[in-house]
Amino acid sequence: MHKPTYHFSPVELEDTLKVLNTAIKNHLCWFDTLHTSMLCDVPFPNDILNEMAHTQCQFGQWYYGNVDDTIKSFEEFSQLEEAHKFMHDNARQLAKNCLNKKSIAVSDYQPFLTNQHHLIGLLNKLHDTLLEHQNCFDTLTGTINRRSISLLLEQAFENTRRYDAVYSVAMLDVDFFKKINDTHGHMVGDEVLKHISTLLKNSLRKSDSIGRYGGEEFLILMPETDKMTALDVIDQSRKDLAKQDITVEGININVSVSVGISQIKKDDESAWQAVRDADFALYRAKESGRNRVEVSKI
Repeated sequence: MHKPTYHFSPVELEDTLKVLNTAIKNHLCWFDTLHTSMLCDVPFPNDILNEMAHTQCQFGQWYYGNVDDTIKSFEEFSQLEEAHKFMHDNARQLAKNCLNKKSIAVSDYQPFLTNQHHLIGLLNKLHDTLLEHQNCFDTLTGTINRRSISLLLEQAFENTRRYDAVYSVAMLDVDFFKKINDTHGHMVGDEVLKHISTLLKNSLRKSDSIGRYGGEEFLILMPETDKMTALDVIDQSRKDLAKQDITVEGININVSVSVGISQIKKDDESAWQAVRDADFALYRAKESGRNRVEVSKI
């Protein structure tokens, strides 16, 4: 069963994209250096002759380093290891032939050239995949955007219908957010949203997906969680937030949130029924005094 979730952060995606861009550029330079040495009788760099070159080059250090498990799960990532190691192993053999004044047979060179194109293709494909995921995030809060949380919601509904999976949905709204904007300005309001999103990401479970649904509204998708368990988890986050003052440009602001919780049901008419149920529960939380969590009665 596919479990929809976004575990990585936009910052990590941006850093990874920078590494890949550099890796592609450096690899092309390495490829040129190798051929210059082969054709022009220029000494080969030590890294080409090193048997562990695939782990010590810039790309290898990143690949075998502390890469997020979500990025490791991409098919292109796992395929890169074999192609990258083959490239270095084959280059080392070609270099040794040159050093030993042996001619290079077409049957030896062609696999190397084919793998070169394959490796660059994998790097570009992974780059495009990460770029696509980067567009899934809200630029202000770093949570996933409405389109992405909607796709996860649809997948969760499908999992519920097909596999009896259990998902809860929480609709969270910042109390009196308009007053914060009117009193302190929109820049302060933006900082408040950033603070709330950071607290949610730190306090909720890694399996939970948090999306910015509207201006000051967040939609949280909680897999393998019934609505009463979701109540316990979300209410603790609400309490943590209410106890903190947010300081922006010397201004201390106390912020609270109201939350409505529902559970996706396999006989719902659509994935959006749970969102409507959570929204009704959110309305009751506001009507009951705000700074509270209400659970759908359905």
